[in-house]
Amino acid sequence: MKRLSLILLVFIVMSSCAKKNMNIKKSSETKIDSISNLNELQAFLKLADSTLKNFQCIVPHDYSTAQIAKSPLKKTLDSLVPRKEVLKADLDDNGFTDLIVTGKSHFSFHVFAILSLGDNNYKTMPLTMNRNYTEFPVYANLVYQGEIPTIEIYQKKSNFNGKEYIKTTLVYKDGGFIEFQDNVSDYKITKIEFGTTGCFGTCPVFDMTIRPEGKSLFDAKFYNFSQQRGENSEEEGKFQTIIKSSDFNAIVQIMNTINIKELESNYLVDWTDDQTSKLMVHFADGTSKYIQDYGMQGTRGLKVLYEKLLALRFNQDWQKI
Repeated sequence: MKRLSLILLVFIVMSSCAKKNMNIKKSSETKIDSISNLNELQAFLKLADSTLKNFQCIVPHDYSTAQIAKSPLKKTLDSLVPRKEVLKADLDDNGFTDLIVTGKSHFSFHVFAILSLGDNNYKTMPLTMNRNYTEFPVYANLVYQGEIPTIEIYQKKSNFNGKEYIKTTLVYKDGGFIEFQDNVSDYKITKIEFGTTGCFGTCPVFDMTIRPEGKSLFDAKFYNFSQQRGENSEEEGKFQTIIKSSDFNAIVQIMNTINIKELESNYLVDWTDDQTSKLMVHFADGTSKYIQDYGMQGTRGLKVLYEKLLALRFNQDWQKI
């Protein structure tokens, strides 16, 4: 009888452990796991992404032209950021190891991540802001916040001989890299108004008012569904729907993550002929936050938010009115 009880006890313990192990995320090795030096990294890039065939992998500490060598900033950044030829971590928490790559292309320095999707499929994502020309090496560092991997980006701020730099800490969230926040807000949002202006081209022009409950409105003016400009276009017009709660909650989550109340009220890029977005967020406490963003690249977190708002034009059951 005692022997039977012991066997039952062992079986219960093993079954319990098996159930727990079923919830443990299993990681699989890819080609990234075997990369150990800069030469192997350079060879891997050509296989992972054909658009990077002219990209030159560089450890910023080792890069020194006569002009950069005279810069007082290089010595500062060399001491702040550890020198590593290969930076690897599971950045998107999918069980596969990803890469952080520094270097240059077409005389401009960049940092980007290569995310492993499994089965030797990879996705390249820029970590330096788009359309920025950077003539000074960009430094990257991998730092864990608890168990969460974050990426510190160090970029030169002012003129070439200056000592100032910008440090940005990024984390992967909701399909993109956004600014890491120590504290996340818990906003109660009652209404969101979002719209865009035109640009020198066919940028979509629209106004949208979305609510967590009740009817939301979408005024599609130009270039949303049609490449023909004009109010007579059959595809454009005014629409209404009940926004899916999951999509509204995802937008609120991003606003909480980026602490939207704490952001600037005005952003603009340093080029012309781009479009402007206008965002007004209304909170349950009676306050509101307005953000105008020329170029729609105010912060990385805002870019992720804009993508979700823009996607509402196509992923909801809009009814023309």
